[in-house]
Amino acid sequence: MSVFSAKGISRIEQPEKRTYGWYARVRYKGVIRSKFFADIKNGGRGKAFQMAKSWHRKEMRKIIKKIGGKDIDPHTIPKGTIVTVNKSNNTGIVGIQKIVKRKKTTTYKAYRVVYKSSEGYKAKFFSIAKYGEKEAFELARKFKVEKMLEEQ
Repeated sequence: MSVFSAKGISRIEQPEKRTYGWYARVRYKGVIRSKFFADIKNGGRGKAFQMAKSWHRKEMRKIIKKIGGKDIDPHTIPKGTIVTVNKSNNTGIVGIQKIVKRKKTTTYKAYRVVYKSSEGYKAKFFSIAKYGEKEAFELARKFKVEKMLEEQ
């Protein structure tokens, strides 16, 4: 792997436009934030890459705070943790989904965490009725991060 390799950062080299630098981007819930770091304005290829990495890390910290994470270094989070919300993922975090199960007379609401174990994929549920909306989500998020860090 190259020294100049980081998730969310791409190299741009366009000799015909005399454009050389690093393009950093972060996406959360369909919103893309990006910034270009030109080699010439940032003291060369290496320094421009470090500036792009620093900017990317700051933007990731902002996203982590939005989803309830505290004092987490974005580069210690396993790949694929933060995603956009879509019809199969309604929380913004891979492996955590808010579910609603309806039976004839009752409705069960919970956050379901899907994780990988030595026996294969498993699921754990955090009841919204038992913990409340915010606490159930926070418990699910903490549990998912723990399980993902165990995998590594």
